[in-house]
Amino acid sequence: MAELAAVETEHLLLRPWEASDGSELERLMADPAVRGGRSFGAERIVRMAEHSARQWRVNGFGPWAAIDKASGAWIGRIGLDELAEWPDTPKIEVGFELHAAWWGRGLATEGAAAALRFGFEHHGLDRIISVTAASHSAARGVMEKVGLTYQGTRYWMNPEVPVVWYAIDRSAWKARTL
Repeated sequence: MAELAAVETEHLLLRPWEASDGSELERLMADPAVRGGRSFGAERIVRMAEHSARQWRVNGFGPWAAIDKASGAWIGRIGLDELAEWPDTPKIEVGFELHAAWWGRGLATEGAAAALRFGFEHHGLDRIISVTAASHSAARGVMEKVGLTYQGTRYWMNPEVPVVWYAIDRSAWKARTL
């Protein structure tokens, strides 16, 4: 399975999470625009980084470090993420957080599509979700572009910020890729 862990798309090198990515994650989550109304203290960011690495060890998948192929720059975090606290099943999310300088180029969509393919083809997942702040229209647009459909709105982890969640089943994904 190791040969499948890193994925290249047209513009991105998506590689498994490494311990050194923690400092990059801190820089990424320091930007209020990236956080989207969420609060990320230093301790939570450390836990996110550790959880990302652990998922690769335990599940064989997790969030990738997203590297711009042209420049070699670390631009964000994209991939599958197990949301242990999510109140429903499944708990595997396709997520994407990029530095704001990289927004508007289709990279989140490109990376999210690669993550869906990786989850369905290489890990046999039956359903993948995605969660974002209800007001985050750009993230919702990415979810819709890769075929996820709106499932509902709820409060989760922050009683002041409603989130929306989307999902796609393997059969619906497969029908889109034929």
